[in-house]
Order: sequence, then C-alpha cells, then structure tokens
Amino acid sequence: MSKTLRRLELKLLRWKLVYGRIEVDPEVLPAALDWLDGEIASLENEKQLLTV
Repeated sequence: MSKTLRRLELKLLRWKLVYGRIEVDPEVLPAALDWLDGEIASLENEKQLLTV
C-alpha cells in the first residue's frame, strides 16, 4: 500500500472519530486522536524527506 493512500486512510479515520461517524468511548478518544496525529505526521515527514 502506498504511503499516500495510508496517510489519506488515517486522515479519514481521524475525521470519522472527530465528527462522530465512529462510535468510541470518550475516555479513549484523545489517545486515539494523538496516535493518529503521530502516524499522519510521521508519514508526512517521510514524504518530505523523499522530495528533498
């Protein structure tokens, strides 16, 4: 799977969590969003390193 596709899938999952499209326990939502943000950021950093 390409990194771009994976990044977009993670962004979609994050959007679904934020806007209530996926039912999730409110206690774990912040941790889930933090994890997703970290994964997205790492993929974006890898993309930037490849284009330099």
